[in-house]
Amino acid sequence: MRMRTRVVNPSVFLKVAQAVEKLSKVCLLKFIPEKLHFIVITDLEGGGVQVWSQINSSSMFVDYRVESAHENEIYLEIQLEYLLRALKSCIGSLDVNMKLTKRDGLPTLSFTIANQSRTGKEVLLTQDIPIKVLTPNQMETIKEPLVPEPQVHIMMPPLLSVRTIVERMRNISDHVIVSANMNGEFTLKVESEAVQVETFYKSLINPELDLSQVDASRQPSLNRDPEDFAHARIDIKNFIKFLHSYHVSPSNVVCCIIEGHALVLYVYVGGNNPNQDQYGVLTYYVPIKHS
Repeated sequence: MRMRTRVVNPSVFLKVAQAVEKLSKVCLLKFIPEKLHFIVITDLEGGGVQVWSQINSSSMFVDYRVESAHENEIYLEIQLEYLLRALKSCIGSLDVNMKLTKRDGLPTLSFTIANQSRTGKEVLLTQDIPIKVLTPNQMETIKEPLVPEPQVHIMMPPLLSVRTIVERMRNISDHVIVSANMNGEFTLKVESEAVQVETFYKSLINPELDLSQVDASRQPSLNRDPEDFAHARIDIKNFIKFLHSYHVSPSNVVCCIIEGHALVLYVYVGGNNPNQDQYGVLTYYVPIKHS
């Protein structure tokens, strides 16, 4: 089993780690030749948030090599506190190399960071992160959720502005009702015995589906009155955890409402320039809370 690479864009790596760190102290990293996956599963039995993300390796690495006996896939469990510390040390450095190795017989994700001293000499800093290597059998039990097609899919307003509103709403209720329709309208509502607060957005974009890739007859969003709202009642703390994904400076965020199941949110990283490819996507699964 081998993994080594030169990290040429540590800021993307750092931003994704910062976003998922708000959900859990521990993260699973899945290294494959084309992509790096971040996987976070929180309190599965208690209805916690899950994140399944994939970032194109070419957006962060060069000379990227992953080799293993299991189809060149490597699975690591890592403490995000240590990963964030190492990645912050990489920002502004001259050169960063990352590899999977062993220290005192224990598996380690090692960063070698080159900086320049005041006298112009190269100074090397090594950050070693203890990790747990998972076997393919262990990963077989960890599956991305399967959910029905959404009733509504809509581009969200800027996450920072939404976060400001929802942080205030949490003083009223433990739950927030997220509603939207296929006419560009999106609402957030909280209520208690004494008060009800609702925030309304309009003129948002409902992304078009690629009809060459999907069966239009099986898409609820294409077979409903555009003005009809779909609703999802979710834990407001879980929603706030998702809103921390503003760290990745997303180019777009698509909210999918699957009534009776979940809120699924796609956070697209990179691609702010029309000529620039997307770096990847973070997919958040937020389960609904029944009344």
